Formats: sequence, structure tokens, C-alpha cells
Amino acid sequence: MKTKILIGAGILLTVFIFFLLALGGSSGSDNIVTEEELKTIISSVQCEVKNEEPITYDVALLTNDISFDNEIENQQYTKITLNKSQNFKSLGVAFIVKSNEDLTLKISLNKNNEVLESTTLNLKSGALGNAKLVLDSAVEISQTDNFTITFEQDSEIDFAFDTMLFFFDKE
Repeated sequence: MKTKILIGAGILLTVFIFFLLALGGSSGSDNIVTEEELKTIISSVQCEVKNEEPITYDVALLTNDISFDNEIENQQYTKITLNKSQNFKSLGVAFIVKSNEDLTLKISLNKNNEVLESTTLNLKSGALGNAKLVLDSAVEISQTDNFTITFEQDSEIDFAFDTMLFFFDKE
């Protein structure tokens, strides 16, 4: 039974990645940001956790080829702040979420507390969910802007997120 769930999760992850590549325009390697370029744009993310101290993750941990590294904690995340070091045009963010319990999450992408895009995920225990916060048109994000992802839930259930994909508009 566990093997079937793992195979299903792997297939879901593969389909999700292909979908995001197609959505983001995978034709032409000049449109893909390298790991070094990404680190110069977004260096880390700071996560606010309910009733806990904030956690900071390096962007390399969230964009590597390993899903849900042991370093990524299951917590009641409330907000992720993207720490940026330069201006850019964003077309959104996508990532994978999982929980060990059934969970409904409302997830929003925000600029200066204004909701740019939101989605609701209904996760089953142990299953992966795809959070796609993709924008119809690019939004200019400056170094001084507050660029965040917020989470709302009715219950108090821990979850984890990983495999973040950032979509940028090439200038």
C-alpha cells in the first residue's frame, strides 16, 4: 500500500513539473534562470510559524532535486517572506505542500499586503498538493516591497512545503 502511494506521489510530482514547465515556457534555455541567478534575486525565505520562532530556509534547499529534505520542518506556517536582493518582475510562484493529516489551506501570494493570487488546497493525509500561484501578467517587485505567501487554515495542523518554482518575466 505504501509503495502504491509513493509511486502515485512520484507520478503526481512528475506531472506537476511538466505542467509548470509548459506553463512557464520551457522552450529556450535563455528563459531559465540558473541557480546562481536565482540566489542573486531571492536568497532565502523567512517563515513565520504559529506560536514558534521564525524559520529561515536558503532558497537552494527549496529548489534542489530532493523533495522534502530532512531540514524542512513540518510546522504551522502562517507566512513566507521572500528575501530579495534586487528588483524583478514576477509571474508567480508554485510549490508542493504535504501534511500527515487531512488539511484545507488557503494560500495567497501578496505584494505589500495586497493579494495578487490565491488558491485553496484540500490535502489528504500523506498526499502531495500543488500550490500554483501563477499570475496572468508580470508584477514589478522592488527590493523594498513586502513579497509574501500567506497560509490560512481552520485547524491547527502542521505541514511542509518544498520544490519551489519561481516564475520571472525577462526584461
